[in-house]
Amino acid sequence: MAGRVTLDGLLRRAAEIRPESRALADAPNRPHLIGGEPRQLSWAELDGLVDALAGRLRDMGLPTDAVVATQFALSSDAVIALLALSRAGLIAAPVPLGWGRRETSAHLQRTGARAILTAGRVGPVDCADMMRFAAAETFSVRFVLSLGGPALDGVIPLDDVLTLPVAAERVEIARPDNPADHVAVVTTDAVAAGHIAVARSHNELIAGGLAAFMAGVPDEHSVFAATLAPDCFAGIALQIIPWLMAGGTLIAHPPLALRVVVDRLAPDGTTHAVLPAAAAAAVVNAPLARRPALRHLALFSRRPVEMQAFAEAVAEGLAVDIFLGIGETAVARALKGQPGSLMLGPDTHTSGGGQSPILIETRVCPEGHLSVRGAMVPRSAFPPGAENSQPPFWSIDEDGFRDTGLPAAADKARKSVAIGSREPGVVSIGGRRFAESALRAAYVEAGGEIAPVIRPDPLLGDRVSGVVGDGRAIAGLADRLLDTGVTPLAIPGGTRQATQMPFEDTRPREPEPLLDPLGDAHSALAQLLSVARAAAGY
Repeated sequence: MAGRVTLDGLLRRAAEIRPESRALADAPNRPHLIGGEPRQLSWAELDGLVDALAGRLRDMGLPTDAVVATQFALSSDAVIALLALSRAGLIAAPVPLGWGRRETSAHLQRTGARAILTAGRVGPVDCADMMRFAAAETFSVRFVLSLGGPALDGVIPLDDVLTLPVAAERVEIARPDNPADHVAVVTTDAVAAGHIAVARSHNELIAGGLAAFMAGVPDEHSVFAATLAPDCFAGIALQIIPWLMAGGTLIAHPPLALRVVVDRLAPDGTTHAVLPAAAAAAVVNAPLARRPALRHLALFSRRPVEMQAFAEAVAEGLAVDIFLGIGETAVARALKGQPGSLMLGPDTHTSGGGQSPILIETRVCPEGHLSVRGAMVPRSAFPPGAENSQPPFWSIDEDGFRDTGLPAAADKARKSVAIGSREPGVVSIGGRRFAESALRAAYVEAGGEIAPVIRPDPLLGDRVSGVVGDGRAIAGLADRLLDTGVTPLAIPGGTRQATQMPFEDTRPREPEPLLDPLGDAHSALAQLLSVARAAAGY
């Protein structure tokens, strides 16, 4: 992009132009899933809270460009934390929700995190509690900070920062070079050999958001209903960046409550909605009276999606765009009428003409894989120097292309490239990506009673399943999988529990034996008689 605008710069601009306009709001179900009252912030209030949190982080002595791991569901806290880290000159490293302690510790060590900033809880998961134990296993972590949740030993609460009525001092970080070229966010991706860190500069983040901005064409009066988790590139590029660029309003919806999203479309005056493609039917099938202002629906998917399901909504005037997530490499708008196909070569569909930057360019490499490059594709491994160590790590070829590993076939006549649904060696479950080899190794380490089988799933993408005859094996394997780093979420026939382990024993229940009072009395008398004989010396 060769620009000089940072995420913080976009926030400053919106706060100066529309200080009293509504900027950020929590969905009404926040208290049930995250805790705390829903926030309603103007751009000036948001700018002040970001200054306050950024100032507190700087006061802790964290150096510029230090990595701070974060773990939040989508909420006002998550947005404030991301923008405050940017303003403080720090690098955010989101940790996906659902990761266990081993996975989190490996990510902290992989990125060299100096601190952790996390939510107190998300649903039944105590994020701060898990993070403090993960931090104890990571030498580089100096602080564990939390927003919300109970007071815990070793965790510094920062809730007072977001409630102080006094105006915070303005935080400015001076950089001698282009600040937009510095790393803003480090996400994590999976390849066949394991997880890798993917670092993006402000320019690369904004380039990804520009593709979504050009698709939805929002303005300062737009209201975004955001639902994607903020721990991946797509969650930031498809909803947070377009909102900052437009200066409109963002409604932050935490996960697990699609009904609330649909119910709030009309009351909030939602004009733009960002949803996982698997959840789109709830909005598309809603009558017009429940979505009167909605004009653009951005759907995110890691698999090809059939557009025919949205034909009726498009005919009613709703613009629907499907963005395919190519790992953490890029997000690309799918060609309409060609499910699972992208533009071959430079994508003028998202980049415009003339002197517009090439946001994404595709080709099929000799191995038959999709390769991409462009303004949104990262160029360097992280941390610096990782390319000189043992793989896996982020890498691109001499032309700047990244081999995604996705099988692809080019149609030069139609200027399109059709991509496959799965990268070899990588399993995608509910948007989370895992190395298949690591997943199978975890099952072997856990005991191996159940051999994992990877199956396609219309909702989750992939499903890990197996055949077992004894319910005890399921319960036993589940306990041991927690220790290996794989966090199981559900099993066929199981019931989600409110305990740490969401499993139940699915064996047929044996009838309880009938009580026999006379037999119990005879047993007690026999015991007393044996004691008496021992005392008498018999």
